[in-house]
Amino acid sequence: MSKNLFSEFTKKGFVKIKLDKKYMSAYKKLKKNIRNDFPKNFKKNKFENLHHIVNFDEINSIRMKIIRSINIEKDLKKNIYLSAKSFLDQLLGADIVVQKSVNLAIQMPNDNSRPMFHKDTPLSSKYEVVLWIPLVDCSKSMCMTMIDKKYHDEANKLFDNLNRNSETKFQKFSKLKGSNFPVKFGEALIFSTDNFHYIPINDTNKTRWSLNIRFKNLFTPYGERNLLDYFEILKTSPITNLLTN
Repeated sequence: MSKNLFSEFTKKGFVKIKLDKKYMSAYKKLKKNIRNDFPKNFKKNKFENLHHIVNFDEINSIRMKIIRSINIEKDLKKNIYLSAKSFLDQLLGADIVVQKSVNLAIQMPNDNSRPMFHKDTPLSSKYEVVLWIPLVDCSKSMCMTMIDKKYHDEANKLFDNLNRNSETKFQKFSKLKGSNFPVKFGEALIFSTDNFHYIPINDTNKTRWSLNIRFKNLFTPYGERNLLDYFEILKTSPITNLLTN
């Protein structure tokens, strides 16, 4: 894994990585299983065409059913971790916990029901990272806009002064100070939970599908999302194994 990626992450709080090709078959299998389990929701087997079949009123119910379905899959979290292992291990160390449930986001064109400008702390610990994995090629407004760490003081002030015009202000701020870049299937975005990010309205003609899941070091401080309720142990170091056995 390139040192430049870690330098970029340290500087900005986010970075795009390539997933390990050896584990892309797991993502392809996941997509195949979703198609097989929900055949009436697909047109010509294209995930990007979901909006031709499903309307805004149905999408969240379908999304929750798919989330329950994919979290039954054996080794899903393990394969997600392994696909980004070389980066996560150097970033977090040998003792790693993972979010218990893999989340799925589906954003259809022109759907404005989305999270607003935000960061995940303090609900999440500052020591967590989010791994965001698109299941389709994403570009332009299909992608999140990430706010560089150097703009966090400005973003905090903006966030602390919420009013009825805030959405317009967030949009302008994100366009001026944010980074929006394509992330293809086979790539992923890793970002700190303390980074502000903005999800624009998808104004493309394609539906965005993405997974997201959080990782952190077992022994770093937790936020409100604690080990027992939200995380589970993924792997431990030899010294931890020695002291706990």
